[in-house]
Amino acid sequence: MVIKNFKNLATAKLRWEALSIINAGYEAIDIEKLTKKRFKLSQNKFLVSDAAQTHRFDLEKIKRIYLIGFGKGSSLAIATMAKILSPLGKKFSGAIALDVHPPKFSKGKLGRVKIFVGTHPRPSLKNVRATQYIVRTLETLGEDDLVIYFIGGGGSSLLCGSEDELKFSSLVYGQLTRKGASIQELNTVRKHLSLVKGGWLAYHTYPAQSVSLIVSDVCGNDFSIIASGPTVFDKTTKKDARKIIEKYLRTSAQKSAIIGSLIETPKNKKYFKKAKYLLFACNEDAVLAMKKRARSLGYGAKIISLAHQGEAQELFAPLVKKIGKREILLLAGETMVKIRGRGKGGRNQEAVLAAVAKASVGQLKFRDTLISSFSSDSYDNTPVAGALADEKTLEILKKRKINPVKFLRNNDSYNFFRKVGGQIVAERRAFNVSDLMMVIRNGS
Repeated sequence: MVIKNFKNLATAKLRWEALSIINAGYEAIDIEKLTKKRFKLSQNKFLVSDAAQTHRFDLEKIKRIYLIGFGKGSSLAIATMAKILSPLGKKFSGAIALDVHPPKFSKGKLGRVKIFVGTHPRPSLKNVRATQYIVRTLETLGEDDLVIYFIGGGGSSLLCGSEDELKFSSLVYGQLTRKGASIQELNTVRKHLSLVKGGWLAYHTYPAQSVSLIVSDVCGNDFSIIASGPTVFDKTTKKDARKIIEKYLRTSAQKSAIIGSLIETPKNKKYFKKAKYLLFACNEDAVLAMKKRARSLGYGAKIISLAHQGEAQELFAPLVKKIGKREILLLAGETMVKIRGRGKGGRNQEAVLAAVAKASVGQLKFRDTLISSFSSDSYDNTPVAGALADEKTLEILKKRKINPVKFLRNNDSYNFFRKVGGQIVAERRAFNVSDLMMVIRNGS
């Protein structure tokens, strides 16, 4: 069971059913299980699979293999792959992982895996030192060597090649996110402040061959945007990055300094000829498992979107109004939160709180209905994954005379759900593939 507080939350049949559906989603993107399923050795080949096909690599044509991972969950994924490759002996030359919250590994489990702990969402000198170690390793490679990259969510922050990039990417992150820039816009600028993003890692890897196993946390699964596309050919230019900076930072005192630090990403396609890319995991893996579990419980299940975007506070109202009896609506994506107060919370808890606030003043009806939004990596900007709410939530509000609108105005969703219950606490062992949302309605 991935959900730690399943029993405490499952106080009614509808809650139990909803939690079992959520847990099925988590199980489908379990890092260790999915890695073992899609990454295998077979005689003189190793096989890597995505949802559509299997790629085979002839080990006799490879001199040395390196594993390099960065992003949330990379340490567990790389450690699992390293164990699978351990029978290769000296051919498997080592592994590096740059992660945010690596799990505690048992003694002797890591073997030749070197783990660095970095910071997210803002980079730090820790990230710079780890990234420079990765680049130095790549500089030792020859044309008969192979690098297997694991690239996950959070990679844009974790992979940071220099102190100059650290300085300007931190400025850009803070200012562009406050102005409401999209992840595509933010990462376009990040690429042009870096010597490791936007295809530069492929440049450093050449002439060795590489395969990038990419876990998508970006709507649309655009490889050039995920982790700012470090191994992928970049179609954007310095001019594109400059336009974005001028669009959002017209009055910023740092605008000129940021523009002056922009660099072009590598445009010579020879650096990408020996590179392969696989969608190793994405939100569809989780949503399909949730749909399957819902149908096994007798619900009609519909996938509304795998790329939902928009204001968190507007997520649930239209879904609650249109859902039918014995039905479940499933979504995945990433909402935005407009910061109006000084409270504590995350976009998943904010989305659920907003619906509760509407229901508390009669704008929504929760009869036989439960809503939930949760982060696939179990961390909704707080130590919880997200929240659920139903009729019981409204009963608690009335009994304890708690005003959800007050909490919503202060962006204080975390403390709201601490008071009324409904926070989902889950083990942090799943891939980061965006947020997952659902509405479920019982009734006959």
